[in-house]
Amino acid sequence: MAGLNAVGKLLPNVRFTVIIDDTDRLEAYEALELLRLARKVADFPFVTYVFCFDANVLSQQVNHGLGIQDGRLYIDKIFQDIVHVPPQEPFALRRYFQRLLKKSFPFQMEGGAKDHEVQFRRESLFDRWCGLLLNTPRDVVRLHQSIELAWPYVPGELDFFDFVWLQLLKTKWPELYSWTRDYLQNVGSYRDRGSVNDTERAAAAQKLLDLLKNRGWSEEAYMSGLDRILPGLNSLSLSSDKGPQVFKFERGELEVFEHGKRLGSPSHWRGYFAFDMPSYAVRDADISAFRSAVEDDPAKAVEILISLFERAHERKGHFLDFLLDRLVDGPADIEGPTARSGMLAAFAETMDDFARRTDQIAVLGHSETWDRTRLLLRKNSPGNFLAAVREGKSINWLAFVMRDQGFALGLPEGHRSYPQNAWLDREEFDECLSTIIKRFESLGMRKIFALPSPTDVLFCWVQLGDADDVRRRFSEATIKDGRFLWALEALRGWANSSDRGVHYPLYEQYVRVLTDPDKVLERLKQLATAAELGSHSIKAKELLGAWQASPKN
Repeated sequence: MAGLNAVGKLLPNVRFTVIIDDTDRLEAYEALELLRLARKVADFPFVTYVFCFDANVLSQQVNHGLGIQDGRLYIDKIFQDIVHVPPQEPFALRRYFQRLLKKSFPFQMEGGAKDHEVQFRRESLFDRWCGLLLNTPRDVVRLHQSIELAWPYVPGELDFFDFVWLQLLKTKWPELYSWTRDYLQNVGSYRDRGSVNDTERAAAAQKLLDLLKNRGWSEEAYMSGLDRILPGLNSLSLSSDKGPQVFKFERGELEVFEHGKRLGSPSHWRGYFAFDMPSYAVRDADISAFRSAVEDDPAKAVEILISLFERAHERKGHFLDFLLDRLVDGPADIEGPTARSGMLAAFAETMDDFARRTDQIAVLGHSETWDRTRLLLRKNSPGNFLAAVREGKSINWLAFVMRDQGFALGLPEGHRSYPQNAWLDREEFDECLSTIIKRFESLGMRKIFALPSPTDVLFCWVQLGDADDVRRRFSEATIKDGRFLWALEALRGWANSSDRGVHYPLYEQYVRVLTDPDKVLERLKQLATAAELGSHSIKAKELLGAWQASPKN
């Protein structure tokens, strides 16, 4: 005390200010020690003590620590004056947060300045979400620090404002953060051949509405802008007759999210949470590499397709199909005739081999991979299909594509045309048909029967070419019993029923396209009863069991 008094005489205007912040965040016994200290030293001259605390919290600590009824009264006796600091205005906190982000991430904050959709999401983020959840300067600082820490580890070109929104939830609304993570995990399953049932849709929607209701947003959920951040929320409405629903994706909605590498993208969502892409997803680098290869080096494009096909997954060929899905669904086409020709050449080189090495045709009755390539060709019509027909290794796939273009042009004659699917004109088609039929003739029936989907070749040939010639060749190729049974096996179709599951009927109408079904049926019966024929007899019985007659008129 004597020393302080001496200082006061020498420097009469001197003051010492001791600031103790966040007193209410201490353990109860620590807060009480500070209060005792303040009471003992409060009379020191030239010293001002400023304690910062939440009076309600600190009074509860006093109640608990001292076992008294009125901690607030105890506090009032210690402090001469308690100044109540008004809370920060929400707009001031939002501006403070934006200033911090602009200083740390100037490029990201200016991104999409001319994009109305990006600007809408930005305004929604800062005005609605930050206005709702950021209540103190501490909230702003914590959120800014979390973004500074994590953003450098996020995979390149992901959406900055989506990431800020997610970090805001993680910091201030963990329940909605957890819901979002679970929801996006299920969204991702759509790219991994999964789906969500109606019960799960309703439960997820109700849980989300309950969370929003606590914030006053349930009746007008769209006002939160949530449907611009996550896909499948356009049916989130209490007024719907079917009740609120999520996972209701509009046409092309997921593709838009994927193109923008958004949080709601089934191919990118995991990068926002775990700084890595989903295990089932094809990386954007793979897609870019394929796009470049079809333009510059079709042989390299073939290598990329093979590499993706062989990449380990429980479903063989999954990553190849994922690549094709992204190309089909993406808003950007394969640009230019050179790139489209390169893509066609890569497909014509590989597709038959891929079909042989998967069970898609056996399990599904068709090749999903081929179906995707057909859609890609419709979307990105190539200009050199004749060259692919002449040289492509995948003659089965080429026949599949020829049939698609034949149907689009209304062939066989008299059938309805689908001009929206046609990318060959009739003159080009006829030239390609003539070329591929010559290849069929050169290949021969025996090798055709061994193809992954022989009916595509046989029906292409008999329906679009010289039917009598094809039937003659089929008859000659099936003179021997073994070849006859092999040919019928190649003609078997696919069906799936609740009582039998997947099975492979021998449709009478398939047989009729190539030969007389009555004669075939009679020959099968003869072979089936000839026990001395051994394996031929067993196979004939199997085919008889699979025979499915055409319905009578």
